[in-house]
This record gives sequence, structure tokens and C-alpha cells, in this order.
Amino acid sequence: MKKPILWAGFAAALLLFSAIQFVPSTPVAVPAALPEAQRADHRVLGFEGIDNFRDLGGYRTEDGKQVRWGRLYRSGALDEASRWDLDQLQRLDLALLIDFRSRQEKAEAPDKLPEPPGFQVLEIPTLDAGNSAMVGEVMARIDSGNFDGFDPDALMVEANRQFATTFTPQFRQFVRGVLQAGGKPVLWHCTAGKDRTGYAAAILLRLLGVPREQIMADYMASREPALEAHGRDLLMLRLFKGEEAADNIRVIMGVEAHWLEAAFAAIDEHWGGFDNYARDGLELAPADIAALKAQLLY
Repeated sequence: MKKPILWAGFAAALLLFSAIQFVPSTPVAVPAALPEAQRADHRVLGFEGIDNFRDLGGYRTEDGKQVRWGRLYRSGALDEASRWDLDQLQRLDLALLIDFRSRQEKAEAPDKLPEPPGFQVLEIPTLDAGNSAMVGEVMARIDSGNFDGFDPDALMVEANRQFATTFTPQFRQFVRGVLQAGGKPVLWHCTAGKDRTGYAAAILLRLLGVPREQIMADYMASREPALEAHGRDLLMLRLFKGEEAADNIRVIMGVEAHWLEAAFAAIDEHWGGFDNYARDGLELAPADIAALKAQLLY
């Protein structure tokens, strides 16, 4: 009797496992679909394989308006998106996805998208050659263990200053893409969703009139998700390459307030203030900024 009982038990366990596997996951909580009082608590959308996915809705402007929910999304890359993630992504009714990653980044980890996507994809490679050079230097230093003269913080400060100067055409294209979306939902991302993505969010929120302290709070909200996403990588680096390597790379993988402040300072130095940057750098007329506000605020 033991053998039939064992087989019956195994079959029951297998059926239970199969049932669990096919129980539908709870749909992601989309802030715009929730009562207004609950939206801020669900600002971070709980995707399975897309890190740091956030809705920028609800931020108040200096004149008392708010950013519309469900219109502006920021995230990390979509290369590890699950099938469930792609189903949930469709629920956002995106009109446009903007990808700031370099050609090398996209080649190594292409986004996974719904088929058909149902939205336009706009590629704006930013830090393209510079990103490849930086990654090459970092990998060489990890391999050699030589970090003499390497300052990861200074590297990130300079990258952010370049966002406000060298890469102005790229961010001009970003803002133009959001404007042309006409108030329909837009998602933008880089790899970790913190540096290029963070700067893009910051300048867009400034154009909408969101106070700098709120912009900085949104920028810094990427710090913990970014470090958590690379927690295993940092642990392995610490184990196999030592404390110095892990500490240096941890800086690059994090977020610091003075990085964004450096970008804002570069705007003031190079353009003579944010209004001039909007006009001469981003090439926005007053009517363009008014249109953005009309589309994205309430």
C-alpha cells in the first residue's frame, strides 16, 4: 500500500504546485486608477522585473496646481520585464516610451516590450561614447584592483554637469517628445532610472513650476531602489574584488543630492539661469511651456 500512497501524495503535490503557478498575479496598482487619497502611497508601481518605476503625479507647483497622475512615468530599463510586467504596462495606455541608454547598453540588454507595443519608442542615446569609456575604465580598474586617482563622486558630478551643457540637444529632444505627446502618458528610462532619467524628470518638473525641494526629493527617491537592485552585485564584488572596489562602485550605483545640484549650477553658469536654458537650450517658447502646463497640470 505504501507505493500507491506515495504516488498519490506526489500527484497531489504536483497538482497543488501547478495550481499555484497559474493563479493570476494581482494587477499592479496604477495610481491614476485609485481614489485620489490613495495615489501617493502607490507612487511606486510594483513591477516584477522593472526597477524604480514611479508616477510623477500629485507634485504641487508653486502656484498651487498639481501634476496629473498617470501622465509622466520614470523607471529603470525594461530588459528584465516579465510577461506579467508587459501585460501591466499595457494598462498604462502609454503614447511614448523614451530610452536614454547608449547604443552599447541597448545592444547588451534590449528592452522587452509588448507585441505590438501600442506606443511610439523614441531612442535618445545620451552619454553614448562617454558611457562606453566610463564602463571600460571601471571594468579595467576592477580587474586590476587599481583605484589610484579614481574619484567616482567627481565622475558623477561631471556627468551631471554635461547633462546641462554637452547633452542639451538630447534633453531638448526629450522635452519636445513630451510636448508632442499632447498630455498622453509618457515613460522615460535609462539603465538604472536615476541619472539621465533623474535629470530629465528634474528639468521637466522645473518647467512645470514644481519647487526645487520637491524636485530634489523625487531625485533622491531613486537612491534606495538603485542600491537594492544591485545589492547582490555589490556583495559579489566585495567578496571577490575587495572593499575598495565595492565602495567605489557603490558610489556610482547610488544617488547624491549634490550631483543634481551640480547640474543646476551648470545651467546657471552656462546659460545664465533656468529661464534662459529653457529658451535658448531647450528652445521652448513661452507658448510651449504654457502648453506643457495645460497638458500636465490640473
